[in-house]
Amino acid sequence: MNEIENIAQKRPILSTVRMRFSPQIQPIKETAIDKIIERISFITDKPHGLNRQEIQHIFSSQSGGHAIPSSDIEKSLKRLAREQKITVVQEGRHKLYELSAKTRRELENIYHQAEILFSSVVDRLFKNASEGPSAYTRPFLKFLSIIFSQLGEEYIRVIKDDIKRDEFLSPSSISSALKRIESKFDSIDYSLFENAVTTFFQDSDPDYDAIKWNMAQDYYIAKIVGLDPHGSLLSKEVFGDAIFYLDTNIIIPALEPKDRHHESFLMLTKSCKQLGIKLKVCQISLNELRDWLSYQHTLIEKVPDQIPDEMSPKVRSIFYEIYCEKKRSDEDVNLDDLFMGFESPMDSLKSLFEAELEDDLWFVQERGKSETIRFSKSLSSRYLKMRKRLKRRKAALHDALLLRWLQKLREETHDNIWLITADTSLPGSVPPDAPSRSLAITLDALLQWISPIVVQEDMEDEFASVFAEMLRNRLLPPDRIFDLEDFLVFAEMGMACKELPVEDVEECIRYIKTSAPTLDPSDPAEREKLSYEISKFFADPSRKYRQEISRLEAEKEEIKQEYEGKLGEAFGRIGNLERKSLRGSALRRVGIIGIIFVILEGLAIYIASWYGEGANLVQKILNSWYFLAAGTALTIISGWFILGQKRLEALGWPFTKIFKHEQNTK
Repeated sequence: MNEIENIAQKRPILSTVRMRFSPQIQPIKETAIDKIIERISFITDKPHGLNRQEIQHIFSSQSGGHAIPSSDIEKSLKRLAREQKITVVQEGRHKLYELSAKTRRELENIYHQAEILFSSVVDRLFKNASEGPSAYTRPFLKFLSIIFSQLGEEYIRVIKDDIKRDEFLSPSSISSALKRIESKFDSIDYSLFENAVTTFFQDSDPDYDAIKWNMAQDYYIAKIVGLDPHGSLLSKEVFGDAIFYLDTNIIIPALEPKDRHHESFLMLTKSCKQLGIKLKVCQISLNELRDWLSYQHTLIEKVPDQIPDEMSPKVRSIFYEIYCEKKRSDEDVNLDDLFMGFESPMDSLKSLFEAELEDDLWFVQERGKSETIRFSKSLSSRYLKMRKRLKRRKAALHDALLLRWLQKLREETHDNIWLITADTSLPGSVPPDAPSRSLAITLDALLQWISPIVVQEDMEDEFASVFAEMLRNRLLPPDRIFDLEDFLVFAEMGMACKELPVEDVEECIRYIKTSAPTLDPSDPAEREKLSYEISKFFADPSRKYRQEISRLEAEKEEIKQEYEGKLGEAFGRIGNLERKSLRGSALRRVGIIGIIFVILEGLAIYIASWYGEGANLVQKILNSWYFLAAGTALTIISGWFILGQKRLEALGWPFTKIFKHEQNTK
């Protein structure tokens, strides 16, 4: 993993360049090696090209030897030469390989766009940095390298079934990565950096999503080309002819087209067909789905009036999202209509995705056994440790039964069996004394490793957005994401929170998660304890003090804006009066200047008639033109002093705009 991280640091441009793969499985490694050699040749930019040994040396491993075998490099160079992407020059005993002019132009354009993308993201995230955004380029790239190398390493360990329980990535991984950045780059504003990287993972933005997707794919590329000595082509070898059991949290996006993970599931089913993977659903998962839907129906009835409008985008519930859409469009909302797609879930799964139903008397027999109960408690504790919130007892019991069943099937049939889930606490969780290291894999991990097979070029932006959404839920601290259940206690207490300040409601929910994370709001006895904690929060004198300060600051800002508005109006009126006064004065002075002009020109004509040369008055005036010119010049000079620049501007005549332009340039 350190080698991958170092490569990202030495070759930062690779982290923002998209790699295109063949849709076939076998050529992916060859294509990846070709692409990397092209880019290495471009970055190195040696005047007369590189020989094969120099290219191979770039991929030398820290542990000794070379990451990419000499034979693979030789084959790649021949392919690139046939495609006229490189030129070959014989120099003594060695052949030198150099990019063709066309390939170099193409790469220059790709790299230019990649640098623009990365720089623009850095500029946006760190625009308020006193040191300037460029000071954060290296720390930000280092941070991303740490996160995505850890993420990719975790994915591969799960897929290869060798992950340990304490090695699974959790939201705390961001904190540990931030500490490494703080120790390495002590000159940056650490608080600003932390807020910026949180924004990067939290916000839905095409530029952010593209970088997340490319960083994730870089690790995949590193694996399949052999930069990791334990890497392999992790699709056909691991998942070929496998059996995927769908967890309840995967069935939901499968059946609800508006769910943010629905497109991910469609991509999954497409790849399953190519790899000969069967999809199965256990009856206990359908039972859990039925209970969960009933509970969600109850929540939608109770909690929408407890959620401030500004908090709606932060609430994670597909049914609440649909509810809000209908409300915004002034539709009559029938709550039963929100759940129409789940009337016959198994029939839909079978017809749409060829999923098979599996049930057994074993589930009933093992439900109350001590092994199941102990394992469910272990799963609940792990979930609380990783996600900082309680897993419901029924959900933990379902997971324990399902994982025990899958372990049983693995031992009996020796089939390649996996549970596909969105629950990040299940990978690495196995029944006691089980020979397997992991029975579950998350949807985001699975999709990253099979994506080169199924993701087409025109789908990549959409898939990057889906992948980024999964990362947001995966990596961000749980207190930044809210569920409908978080608001249930307010409804049960009869509180009206919709009109409360958003900051108060968010802070109260975070307070509950911190001080009473194990309490279940659906349990009447525990709800009483939650009510007590809430009453303490709202009775906290310091909170009232802060709220009063916020109120006074809001009033101050309102008064300031009102004062500035009135002051602006007053200045505007004064300015209008001043302009009218100046214009009137200017017109009067223009009249005076006109009189002066007439007098001076009359005097010039009079002098010309007496002293000018010529047979008549016209000839005398024409021959004495300089007297007339002198009168005009004197009029202009005196007019400037009589009028002044401000009065000239107040006249608004076309030629006076030159003065305004000169004033602006100064």
